[in-house]
Amino acid sequence: MFARFLSIALLCGSVYAAETAGVPAVDSSSAGPLSAKESAPDIPLPKQSAYTGRGFTVGIGAGAFDPSEECDCMGVWQGQMDYFYTPWLSGGAEVRFFGGDMDSENTLLYSHYRVFGKFHLAFQSLSFYLSPMVGLETTDISEIREDVKGHDEEDGEAVDTLSEKSNCEKMFSLDGFTVGIEGGAGWAFSKYAGALVAVQYEYSFSKAQLLTVTPGLGFNLRSVWDWAQKNTNSLWITLEGGGQRYFNRGVTEWANYLILGIVLGV
Repeated sequence: MFARFLSIALLCGSVYAAETAGVPAVDSSSAGPLSAKESAPDIPLPKQSAYTGRGFTVGIGAGAFDPSEECDCMGVWQGQMDYFYTPWLSGGAEVRFFGGDMDSENTLLYSHYRVFGKFHLAFQSLSFYLSPMVGLETTDISEIREDVKGHDEEDGEAVDTLSEKSNCEKMFSLDGFTVGIEGGAGWAFSKYAGALVAVQYEYSFSKAQLLTVTPGLGFNLRSVWDWAQKNTNSLWITLEGGGQRYFNRGVTEWANYLILGIVLGV
C-alpha cells in the first residue's frame, strides 16, 4: 500500500512541475478561503465527487475488490449524489455494492448505503471537507447475516462462533447500521489533472470498526471539451485505489480495491 501511495505522489509532483515550468508566480491575493463573490473552482474529491460550491454533483464508478487471501476477487460498484446548499455545506447519499464469488461455495451481493453531510473549506485549487455519516450494511447470504450475532446457545450457555469464522466471512457480516466520519481533500494541481485523498472511520452496531484510506487521481475532461465547459460545472474521470481494514473482529488483513469512475457537476 505504501508503494501505491508513493507512486501517486511522484506522479502528481511530476505533472505539477511540468505544468508550472515557466509560469509566473500566482498573485498572493488569491490565497485564502473563497469569498461569496468569487467564482467557484472545480476540484476533484474522493468517491466520484467534486467541489464546485453550487448545484449537484453525481458520480459513478466500478472496479475490482480484493478482500483477503481467503476470498476471491470481486467486483465493486459505487455511486453518489451531493448537493451544495452553500459553498461550505453540502449533503447527499452514496451506495456501494460488492458482488461475485466469495469462495468456492458462495456467491455474494453485499451493499453499503450512506447518507452524509459535508463541511467544506475551499481555495482556488484546493478543497478540504469533514463529513459525518450514517449508513446501513446488508448481505444477501442468510448464513453470513446470522454470523453477525457472534454466538450460539449450547446447553443453555453462549458459545462464541464469530472467532471460528474466516476473515472473508467476518468482512461481509456487518449487517446493520453504522455511524462514521470522513475527512478528505482534493487538489487541482494543473488545468488537466488533480489529486484526491480521504480517510474514513466507521463504527458498526454489529460491534466492528472499519478504517478506509482512499487516494486517487483525476483527469479534467471539461478542460479539453468545449461543450462541457459551456454546460457543466465539473466533469472528471477519476482513478481511486485504496485499502480498508476491519478491527475488533480479529481480521489482520487490509482489503484493497481499484475503481475507475466519472463525476458530473451541474
